[in-house]
Amino acid sequence: MKLYLAGPEVFLDDAREIGRRKLELCTRFGFTGLYPLDGDPLIETGAGAASRAIFAANLALMRSADALVANLTPFRGISADPGTAFEVGFAFALGKPVAAYSNLPGELKHRAHSTIGRAGGAGGAPTLLADGLHVEDFGHFDNLMLAEALAASRLPVIQAPAPAADPFRDLTLFEQALALMAEARSTGRLGTTASPSHPEPAGQAHGEETFHG
Repeated sequence: MKLYLAGPEVFLDDAREIGRRKLELCTRFGFTGLYPLDGDPLIETGAGAASRAIFAANLALMRSADALVANLTPFRGISADPGTAFEVGFAFALGKPVAAYSNLPGELKHRAHSTIGRAGGAGGAPTLLADGLHVEDFGHFDNLMLAEALAASRLPVIQAPAPAADPFRDLTLFEQALALMAEARSTGRLGTTASPSHPEPAGQAHGEETFHG
C-alpha cells in the first residue's frame, strides 16, 4: 500500500533527510512511502515552469497513492500549511483515506485567541476576534473543512499533548499515525472513506476523535 506523505517538511533545509526517515518508518509498517521530493530535482527554465512541474508531479504522486498521511501542525500561523490542506482536499475528492497528526495541541479557536486576540478583550464575544472577523467554534483542531474531510476517512487525528520542541522534525506522531493505519489495514477499515456526497454527521465518524500522543 502506497502512502503520500504530505506536510511542510519539504521547506526544511534538511527536507530530504526528513523524507528518508519518513520513508524508512513507512517500510517498517509495511507501507511504501511517496515523498513529494522523490526523484530527480525538477529543473526548468523559468519559475513558472518549475512551479507547474512540481504541481503536476505532486498530483501524479497523489493519484498513484492508496492513502495520504498529513502533517497538519500549524505552519507560519494558526492553521495548517495551505499546500498540505489542498492535498488533504484532493485526496478526499479522490476518495482516498487520510490520516493526520499535529505536533501542536489545542483548538483553532484557542490559537486564534492567543495570536489575534478577542474583540473587546477577555470579556468579548468568544468568536469575534480583534481583527473584526469571527473564528469557528466547533471544537476542531483546524478549519471545519479539514476536520470533516478527515472524519470521512474514519481515522483519528492525533495531536501532541504538549507542543513539540522541533515540530517539523519530530516524527513521534507520524509513527503513531502509521501504526494506526497498519491496524486499520489489518482489520479491513483502511480504504473505507465515506462518500464525499454523503459524509457522516460530525461526531459519528472515527475521524472526529482526537487522539493525544
